[in-house]
Amino acid sequence: MTHARYNPSMPDDTPSDPQFEPDDTHGEPGREDSTMIAARAKVWFFDDDKTPVDFVLFVLEQYFGFDESKARVITDRIRKQGKAMVAELPAIPAEIARRKVDQAAADAGYPFKVEVEAGPQIV
Repeated sequence: MTHARYNPSMPDDTPSDPQFEPDDTHGEPGREDSTMIAARAKVWFFDDDKTPVDFVLFVLEQYFGFDESKARVITDRIRKQGKAMVAELPAIPAEIARRKVDQAAADAGYPFKVEVEAGPQIV
């Protein structure tokens, strides 16, 4: 796969006409003011007997933005219940976070399991 690189000599696709307004006539009839809400997804962490607590704390802080005390509370819940929902996010960020955690676990050699449970899409 090739990647296009930004070149300052490339033409700018910004309209040059200051009076330019996008054409809204291509939308569906009756949907001009509709609001789309992204599908939400639950991110679940599962306990195992090989992944250290420090790793779970690290990923909760690094990839989900929890502070250390909140990450410890969640980690304790995972250990006590065998699994816990750690976040509810829009589906795409949830999947990206899952992939990052999976890669970090694989790189560290841990069998840590993360699942993303997709919720209903609201339109």
